[in-house]
Amino acid sequence: MDPSPNEVHRCYFISISDLTNRADVPGWVAALARSGEMEEDTREAVAAILRDVRQNGLPAAVAWTARLDGVRLDPAALGVPASALEAARTDLDRNQPDLMAALREMIANVRRFAEGQRDCLRDLERPLPGGGTVGERWCPLKTAGVYIPGGRAFYPSTLAMTVIPAQVAGVARIVGVTPPKPEPTLPGAWGIDPLVLACAAELGLTELYPFGGAQALGWLAYGEPAVDLVAGPGNRFVAEAKRQLIGTCGIDALAGPTELLVIADGSADPAWVAEDLLAQAEHDPDAAAVLVSADRTLLQAVAAELQARVAASPRKAVLEQSLGAHGRLVCAERELAIALAQAWAPEHLELCVSDPEAWLPALTAAGALFIGSASAEAFGDYGAGPNHVLPTNRSARYTSPLGVATFLKRQSLLRLTPADAAAMAPWVERLAEAEGLVHHGRSAALRAAGAGLRAHHRP
Repeated sequence: MDPSPNEVHRCYFISISDLTNRADVPGWVAALARSGEMEEDTREAVAAILRDVRQNGLPAAVAWTARLDGVRLDPAALGVPASALEAARTDLDRNQPDLMAALREMIANVRRFAEGQRDCLRDLERPLPGGGTVGERWCPLKTAGVYIPGGRAFYPSTLAMTVIPAQVAGVARIVGVTPPKPEPTLPGAWGIDPLVLACAAELGLTELYPFGGAQALGWLAYGEPAVDLVAGPGNRFVAEAKRQLIGTCGIDALAGPTELLVIADGSADPAWVAEDLLAQAEHDPDAAAVLVSADRTLLQAVAAELQARVAASPRKAVLEQSLGAHGRLVCAERELAIALAQAWAPEHLELCVSDPEAWLPALTAAGALFIGSASAEAFGDYGAGPNHVLPTNRSARYTSPLGVATFLKRQSLLRLTPADAAAMAPWVERLAEAEGLVHHGRSAALRAAGAGLRAHHRP
């Protein structure tokens, strides 16, 4: 069955559809996955901005910020001053100590997890028969730019999720950018949310700039920072700018709208499941929130919960849009639920089932797994430890969450003794000859001859 919107939805709440055949899974995935192709006007607009910033530098980025965000920046005093960051932290500590404590708890958890990741990334060294070694080592990038979204909302959690792995990796210079607002907050802060400023101060981030959109990424890549890598999610213009910057600098991922798949059975609480779906749907009108269960009674109960909760929600408008366009309640047996999860490869996958561990071996494609009904995706968003910057749009099939390894690169090492060179040279020369690369072979042969000559003249 092709799950067209007319068949699946009647209103802002979601009706129940059936998935009964594995052959129908591709149709469901096609309906759930958003195309990675950008509209032509988006591609052209981003290309024009990046071209201007590449050719004209900071003045172009400032001009585009004035044009698109309505904020006129002073190139001579561009960064948010340390005084504004510290003032925001002091104010939060004094007036909202509970919120400051929550911020610090998130930062501590994310840092602890990142440090565990770094401990697992070990340098490699293997001995060779002649006394030499082969191996590789992990090297931190020199510079990294982190993008903090600031369109519909501000995200201090994303600031922590991007900055902390870079810090733990050992990146020497971390440059943060976030869209400005015309309304002032603190002097020199360009309308940046005070909680973002306080988080930056708590993290020790010294460079935060009021840029957003494609011009921000252009400045990071082509401007004075000339970063090695750009990380962090953003809107379609940010995603397209990252796509066009591939090859100029590293890109963590091409993030699309957020996604959640909940697999549940009769043991799940309908109210919990409904709130988890709403928590995902409230992000964006393009967010996808999907529930799959073999228990039709649960599906009906969740549908009722959604209808009541959406009607009463202060986020009703965005929930109506996202659930109406991209929400699904699917009745499917276990085998088909797994097939759908593996084919879609959602960003987040919750297992609200009585035996979640038994499902794990089959579920390898999702970006992040939330195992058991207590493990709400919201805990991942707000700092249980693992990163919330995750692959979307089926890219979780082949890529990983943002982490310490994102800000490191592997460098291979070869350390040969004369004896190793002499032992390898004959077969290296033969292979090089077979490929027609004569000088490769001669280069190896000279090492073998040199090793023999040194051995002959050894006293």
